[in-house]
Amino acid sequence: MDTALLLIDAQVNMFEPEPVYQAAEVLATLRELLDRARAAAAPVIFVRHNGGAGEPDEAHSPGWAIHPQLAPLPSELIIDKYRPDAFYRTGLDAVLTERGIRRLIIAGMQTECCIDTTTRRANSLDYDVTLVADGHSTLPGGLSAAQIIAHHNQILTVFADVRPAAQVEFTSQPLPRVELDALTTVDQAGIRRSLAEWPVYDGWLSTGQGRPFWPHTHPNRIADTLRRLWEPSFHPRDRYLDPPRWEAGLAHAFLQPLENIPAAFRKGNLQAVKAAVDHLLQNPRNPLSNMIRPLDEFLWLYESRDLRLFYVPHVTTDQDGRERRYIFLVWLAPGVPVVNPFA
Repeated sequence: MDTALLLIDAQVNMFEPEPVYQAAEVLATLRELLDRARAAAAPVIFVRHNGGAGEPDEAHSPGWAIHPQLAPLPSELIIDKYRPDAFYRTGLDAVLTERGIRRLIIAGMQTECCIDTTTRRANSLDYDVTLVADGHSTLPGGLSAAQIIAHHNQILTVFADVRPAAQVEFTSQPLPRVELDALTTVDQAGIRRSLAEWPVYDGWLSTGQGRPFWPHTHPNRIADTLRRLWEPSFHPRDRYLDPPRWEAGLAHAFLQPLENIPAAFRKGNLQAVKAAVDHLLQNPRNPLSNMIRPLDEFLWLYESRDLRLFYVPHVTTDQDGRERRYIFLVWLAPGVPVVNPFA
């Protein structure tokens, strides 16, 4: 999932004792967005402002807390900030980049301050930004709160897709077509089909919900499954005790090319696949390896003379707040033969 909900300053002090404009309605909208994001297994990131001494949002004061109706789950990240810009000296950009987030759905408080500043900054950082038109609010100033909100919903269309919550969808943008030499239409279709499975696996790993094709995480499970394809009498272990540095999952279609290999030729091919996976598990984003490279923001390629392995390296957080690093195996294709120019 490359879409995240960014809830900014949805803290108690925005709702009491001096509530923002239409506080009850905005709170209900934020709650609805939160429920829908979680149902879609979209990452939710809370941004919490830290005010100075004696201010309503002074750190660890009652007004500083995230509103209890929007309470973060243990797996959901809270980014603390000290300026209107949620990216300024917070590490937010690094977190989004690490998780492969390209699209931000922004809501919260206050309209002319942190919402305005963060929306503009996100656009400058090349994020695809959606601002929830009825999901932000403020207090009256030189203009009424309603005028401030309407004004910003108009001017921020330069930097974001501004739309009401009812029209916001927690879905990924269309997947790019992978252009590589000797890649067939079957390969293209397999890659796209497998990438559509990835959010299901990611959601299962981070929330415990959903039913992915591959409900496992330990890479040795994949190694044992590959071995069984060339040695049918082999039985995978029931448990894997040693915790891996990188976990691994796979798409249903990943096994398809392997199952189509004649039995007499399977062992060599499957051992080559296992060696490729072992290589990736050392560091799937290794900049020093001449065998791996990114194809876009989330899809990577391992390429050798024998095979091409498409995969997604990703980091998420589970229900217990633990960071989970994993690679999702997408598709296998034959390697590109090396042509001898002297032949």
